[in-house]
Amino acid sequence: MIRPFAWLLIAALALPSLAFAQAAAGGPALGFASAGANFAALRSSGAVSVKLIADWSSLEPTKGRFAWKPLDDAIAGATAAGLRVVIVLTYTPKWASLATGAELNNPQIYSHQPAKRIADWEAFVTAIVGRYKTKVRDWQVWTALSLPLYRGTTSDYLALLRAARARSKAADPASRIVLSTPLGVDLASVRRALAAAGGAFDAVSLHPQGISPEAMMRYLAVLRERVLGPSPKQIWMEWDPRSVGDASTWASQMTKVLAVSRAFGVDQVFWAAPPSPEIQAARRTFEERVGSRPFVGYIERPGAVVLAFGEAPTSLVAWRTGAETQVDVEPAASIFAPSGENRPQAAAGDTLTVTLTAEPLLITDAGTAIAAAAKATFQTRGLPLPPSTRSFAAAAEVSARLGRANVENGLYNMPFRDRRNGAVEVVDVDGSEAVRTNASKDIVFVYFDVDDTFLFFVDNRAAVEVSIEVRGAGAPQQLGFNLLYDSTTGYRFTPWHWVEPAQAWVTYTFRITDANFANTWGWDFAINAGGNRREDLTIRTVTVRKVVNP
Repeated sequence: MIRPFAWLLIAALALPSLAFAQAAAGGPALGFASAGANFAALRSSGAVSVKLIADWSSLEPTKGRFAWKPLDDAIAGATAAGLRVVIVLTYTPKWASLATGAELNNPQIYSHQPAKRIADWEAFVTAIVGRYKTKVRDWQVWTALSLPLYRGTTSDYLALLRAARARSKAADPASRIVLSTPLGVDLASVRRALAAAGGAFDAVSLHPQGISPEAMMRYLAVLRERVLGPSPKQIWMEWDPRSVGDASTWASQMTKVLAVSRAFGVDQVFWAAPPSPEIQAARRTFEERVGSRPFVGYIERPGAVVLAFGEAPTSLVAWRTGAETQVDVEPAASIFAPSGENRPQAAAGDTLTVTLTAEPLLITDAGTAIAAAAKATFQTRGLPLPPSTRSFAAAAEVSARLGRANVENGLYNMPFRDRRNGAVEVVDVDGSEAVRTNASKDIVFVYFDVDDTFLFFVDNRAAVEVSIEVRGAGAPQQLGFNLLYDSTTGYRFTPWHWVEPAQAWVTYTFRITDANFANTWGWDFAINAGGNRREDLTIRTVTVRKVVNP
């Protein structure tokens, strides 16, 4: 049975980024996800490209026998409507899969594994690129590299990537290959791919699940400045607004994502949610109020994002993430909501003070003074970072004292208390609050996020020491723990450490030399007490220090 194709529909703004010369003239682009597509309607609404999943398991259900018609029809319909087609090569037929035994009865397992023989994958890539080379230029290898979408190793994936590059170039020298990445933003995986197979791809596709538009600024800054560097590789982003907020936030997300993407030279944004009038209105408003103006800089405000585009005239896209914040512009400025509605505010003399809201505002004709200030900030401070009400950049350490209401000083546990296996129980020991795991309820992890201003994408620049104060064990070798942490090679465990018997608090320090700490799964490390069954772990304080390498 032929699996239905899925579409990601891209409505492009076709605006190049002046800040990054390598940005394509067609980006950033905006996309929508749909189970089907009226290509003509999409084109008339502003779409310029469509992304189609080429399901190998459906296209070649029997080795050497292809069923091209569904993809033929989709590509023909898209190109007839004037849409550029991007193909995602993914899903393995049963006959080619690594799967064995009972796995071969479950398409959610065998089709999500890579091919057992790379020659079978090469033959498929040769066939599909040769068939569509006059209609398709861009070929993404797989959807996202996270379970259950992908069930192979990194080495398996890089083999697929290299083979796709070689075979696509042989069939069509103008073809381009797109690197897929895990869900979230895994900067370490991009760096590993660059080191191991940098010549095998032309663009990097990010999948920032659950990351706000302003939080993406840090990831994109690091990606641009420290991972890609001068590389001409494009950045693509698949944005799913459902992972960040409900439908009432989508128009605001649209405006923020477009502004951040323009600021960081993102070439294409694929919007992975159904289009709506509100989303389309936000796209049109951005196009009308920001238009072709390049990113020129930003204004630093605690708890706010203020991005500037163009110098004469200048448009701002601005919103607050914390307490009430204001920005001064020229009195002739006009203020618009994502919907396009005018939001006038009263000027006082020769200044208009705009009070920012959680909903982004698009401010036109903001003035040459603010443009000059924004440009100067960009030139002296580099790319913008997410707003923060407090910086721990100069701190010697960050810490958390755990209890009903943690005392968190740059180290955060409370946001993870609603996780099923991280919902630790508050206890009172000798008049002191602490938290305790409960193995009988599978509550065995205590999750932490280190403030990003203190440590982010450590990348061998420092060793990290994590000191944990716990209650002594009741008996030898019946209570212990280790750390599960975000490393440069993925999440990994430290060696297990037994807690000494004592009717007192004792402290243990773990030294980590390969920390990544880039919130790859949304957190930097977790205390793991999963090996205990006769006694649960009680924790009072946790402290993190960085030891800068000489």
